[in-house]
Amino acid sequence: MESEPLLNSWKEIASYMGRSERTVQRWEKEFGLPVRRPAGKSRSAVIALPSEIRAWFRCAPKRAVDTGEPPEICSPPAPRVDSRPTLLCIDGHAEGLAVRKALLEAVGYKVLTASNGRLGLRLFQRKEVDLVVLDYSMPDLDGDVVAHMLHHSNPRVPILLLSGTVKRIPGQLLQLVDNFVQKGQPVEVLLGAVRQLCSVPSEDARNAECVEAA
Repeated sequence: MESEPLLNSWKEIASYMGRSERTVQRWEKEFGLPVRRPAGKSRSAVIALPSEIRAWFRCAPKRAVDTGEPPEICSPPAPRVDSRPTLLCIDGHAEGLAVRKALLEAVGYKVLTASNGRLGLRLFQRKEVDLVVLDYSMPDLDGDVVAHMLHHSNPRVPILLLSGTVKRIPGQLLQLVDNFVQKGQPVEVLLGAVRQLCSVPSEDARNAECVEAA
């Protein structure tokens, strides 16, 4: 499953579909245009997946839309020239993010950083990533929402979840991610988990390979 660009606002959704913001908002209310509200409120920020928009576009009532396919909005990621594993670290705490980046780069990884969930999702769509190191508590989208969006976009990329406590994390999220490291543990624990996940494909990737092989 290839990654796809995430549409992060009504403006991006409207631009992708070649319509006005008012039109796509009306389509969402009247015809079920597939948009998501991570915060769970009717007036919260919206995001959408192009594949779901295209599927809706093909099946929408004729009176709802004109014929034709919406244009693609992003070009494919540029080919990778650096052979080092690329990690994407998403963390709302700037100090911890900087320390983690320095540590991981010191042991040979290439590290991309994002200070919030939305920026992390955007980078995930635009860059080739071997592993996501994801904080659970963030101000815009929490780790639960971000992990599900990452997994939906590309389940082949493993996710390493970080948090200060296990008790706050939903059980379903712990089952979704590939490993969990509690903040405050020795550095070797984090490095060991990163090393393992960079060398072993995620559970979904292994399952997909088994199906393809069969």
